[in-house]
Amino acid sequence: MSNKIINKITVLLAITSTATLAGFSSHNLLLSSQMVTPGVINLPIVQPNLTLKGHSAWIYAIAISPDGNTLASGSYDGTIKIWNLPTGKLLHTFKGHADAVVSLAISSDRRVLASGSWDNRIKLWNLETGTLIRTLDGHQDDVEAIAISPNGKSLASSSADNTIKLWNLDTGKELFTLQNVGWVKSLAFSPDSQKLASGGRDNSIRIWQLNTGNAALLQTFTGHSQEVSSVAFSPDGQTLASGSMDKTIKLWRLGDGKLLHTLTGHSQAVWSVAFSPNGQTLASGSYDRTIKLWDLPSGKLFANFAGHSKSVWSVAFSPNGKTLVSGSSDETIKLWSVPSDTTKVSRLDFRKNLST
Repeated sequence: MSNKIINKITVLLAITSTATLAGFSSHNLLLSSQMVTPGVINLPIVQPNLTLKGHSAWIYAIAISPDGNTLASGSYDGTIKIWNLPTGKLLHTFKGHADAVVSLAISSDRRVLASGSWDNRIKLWNLETGTLIRTLDGHQDDVEAIAISPNGKSLASSSADNTIKLWNLDTGKELFTLQNVGWVKSLAFSPDSQKLASGGRDNSIRIWQLNTGNAALLQTFTGHSQEVSSVAFSPDGQTLASGSMDKTIKLWRLGDGKLLHTLTGHSQAVWSVAFSPNGQTLASGSYDRTIKLWDLPSGKLFANFAGHSKSVWSVAFSPNGKTLVSGSSDETIKLWSVPSDTTKVSRLDFRKNLST
């Protein structure tokens, strides 16, 4: 790049509150651009690769099969849709719930799709055929969250009836109920299937040790100032992430319960958090319509995903970690390419490259 072009960019940055920072080839062809604010770290804005449409109402839940070939989505319209990944082709629509489908989980062997609904029921489906295997009745109010254990043996569910239930996934038998646990909005199993995390309206996170026929409370994490809307274990089982209506994400160390980081950046409630398969990235979806990616273990924000026109309710990584999927109140699902380490650029990095 010629000194004349560099000088023009330098002057532009000096005299304006915001500017477009541009990168050029040796032949003065524009390669990339980025809006910047002097003195502020500006992050790359990632645009979606593909948008899936088909639901007629808010999309609350998404789940990706372990082989990465199938995506399930659950909606306020009461249906579940099954999509091919990565093509986005609609394969099936499952109907059977009488109210919104707000939580989904796929078994590790890919045989079973579980769905939780505000009709108080959990349904188990054959993922390939769409055949209803069975309906689990037992909750007395809206089912808010479900999770399938990584070993494929158990299903956990929580409800507005202030209970958590554990079920045998193969037989559908209710194994036990945890009473008076509050209105739990989110559940997650540890990678070894031995622990269950729950987060809810009392602003706390609880870690339960699962035993035959019961569960023992191991830890309680407090620090959020509003409802905990999402919890997720890291792939190594050493860290728990929690997203909250207080606009923050917190990272907790299992074992001693130490708060490692409080991640701030969203301007409204955080609805969903998800770890990448390698545990090096955390994704968060928010009512502010954005998805953010955070570097781990540093906790630094390195990318913003913009494209949804309404709240982002759910985010999930593909098994290879290269694709992020999101579901939104705008009735769409979006597929995004996850930036690699080489694209974790800040404004300062970009400016340094331009001037050398």
